[in-house]
Amino acid sequence: MKETYERSMRLFELMDKIRRSWCEFAPRPELTKAQFGTLLVIQSGSMVQSHPVKDDPFEPMTFSELSAIMEQSMPAVSQRISKLETLGYVRRIPDEKDRRTIWIQLTPSGKELLDSCRQSMEEYLEYIRMQMGDEDAETMFRILEKLSVIMEQTNKKRG
Repeated sequence: MKETYERSMRLFELMDKIRRSWCEFAPRPELTKAQFGTLLVIQSGSMVQSHPVKDDPFEPMTFSELSAIMEQSMPAVSQRISKLETLGYVRRIPDEKDRRTIWIQLTPSGKELLDSCRQSMEEYLEYIRMQMGDEDAETMFRILEKLSVIMEQTNKKRG
């Protein structure tokens, strides 16, 4: 029992350290990690490698598409989009045929932000990979992918 508790606490502490370090990598001080992730999804059309990626980063998507991809509620996504719109990174476009449908589109300013962040992120991750070495980096990705699948499955069973 004590060993299980200690392992749980160790995992929690390690994941929290990674989360805090990743949060310090925010592209702009006014942008949260969730907002940044939303911009990435709007640009690519995906959060995962296996999902088809959009050819055109300016191709709009609907709120319902974005909400489904991110597996988040429409109100949560709408609130985030409002903030991103205020910051000038996205815009809402009413559908000409169906006024109930609102499209979300990345602005040139949003794309510029993401392009600059992608370059910084690639440099940051390349530095980490070089410090770890190729074999350890691949092992880390494999284990993190396995951990995320197990945690997602467990959360779906509990929820």
